[in-house]
Parts: sequence; C-alpha cells; structure tokens
Amino acid sequence: MENRKIIRTATLEDLDHVTKLTYDAFHDYPLFNVSTDKPQLQQALYFLLYLNTLANIRCEDCFVCVEGSEIVASFILKAPQQHQISFWTYVKVGGWQLPFKCSPKIAERIMQNLSQSDDVMPEEFGNFWYIDTLVVSPKYQGQKIGSRTISQIIDVVEKRGGKDLCLITNTAINSVFYQKNGFNEVTRSSFTSFGQVNDTWVFKYEYTIG
Repeated sequence: MENRKIIRTATLEDLDHVTKLTYDAFHDYPLFNVSTDKPQLQQALYFLLYLNTLANIRCEDCFVCVEGSEIVASFILKAPQQHQISFWTYVKVGGWQLPFKCSPKIAERIMQNLSQSDDVMPEEFGNFWYIDTLVVSPKYQGQKIGSRTISQIIDVVEKRGGKDLCLITNTAINSVFYQKNGFNEVTRSSFTSFGQVNDTWVFKYEYTIG
C-alpha cells in the first residue's frame, strides 16, 4: 500500500473533498468551540475551512495523498516567510461572501482563537517551513498514513533545501503523535477565551546532517 501512495498538489477538483476531510477532522476541535449554537458554529467553521482550503490551493500550498484512486489524507505546507495568506487573497477567493454564508460573529470568534494560537509561534520560526494542517480520512485512520505522510513531508522540505520544520497543535493527542514522529516540543502555553481554556503546543523538527 505504501508504494502506491502519491503526493500531489491539490487542484480545484479536490476542493470539496479536502474541505470535508478537514472539517471532519476539526469539527470537534476544542479551539473552535466558541458558541453553544452548534448548527451556526458548524456552518461558520465549514465555510472558513472552505475558504482556507481554496486559498491554499490557489497558492499551491495544499497537497493530497492518494492511494489507488482515493484521497486518504491532505496537508498544507507553507514555505518560509509565507505562513500567512493575505487578507485580500481571502477576499478574492470568496471571503466577501462571509456575511451571507454564516454568522459573522461566530466566524470572528473562530478567527480570534486562531490568531491567539498563532501568536505563540516564536518570531524566528517565520524562517521555517510550516505544516499548517494535516488530516487523514476517517476511513484510513489507524493505518499509519499520518506518520508516513509526515515522513514524506520531511523529505520534501529537505529536498527543497529546508533545514527546519515547525507546526502548532491544540490537543494533547496530536502533541503525542508529533513527538512520536520526531518533533520536539518547543513551547506549551494556554489562553482563555469564551469561557474555555485553550492549550497550544509549538513543535519543531530538526534535520540531522550526515
């Protein structure tokens, strides 16, 4: 199975599939628990993930992992100094529709939490490659696809001359996963918003020479 795995840049044809994969992975994510109105929360989160996926496809930073004819995982990998997508890029891909697609208030709360989480990233890590998102299809979880994808991401970064790779996660279970796959914890912090404590871990992968 591993030998048949292909990683390729995501296309617009993959947009809906990747958005759903990402939503399935994050719809219960503690960081996004910003409202008791679950239907509106789900609607806002789905639209924001759709915009983010579309923007990263446009930037050619979104990738899919294919086995056979199925997308089994996807990830967003950002080059140094390009971790953030500009406000106008989001507007151009459809951000202007936000007030008509979901609750602006809930969407703003989600974005506030994301911003506070991102703020813990050390400034010098802007020079690192950055794994923004990594998700595995529920159908294929438990088959070490996430770990194999991490290995291939590391190979991609190394072939492109990268020396360091970083990421942020907000759950203990994810932090354990990344430690098992060679990442070292750099910082752990927390912030309180909307009555909930949100934990944030920053991880770094250091390449060995020789």
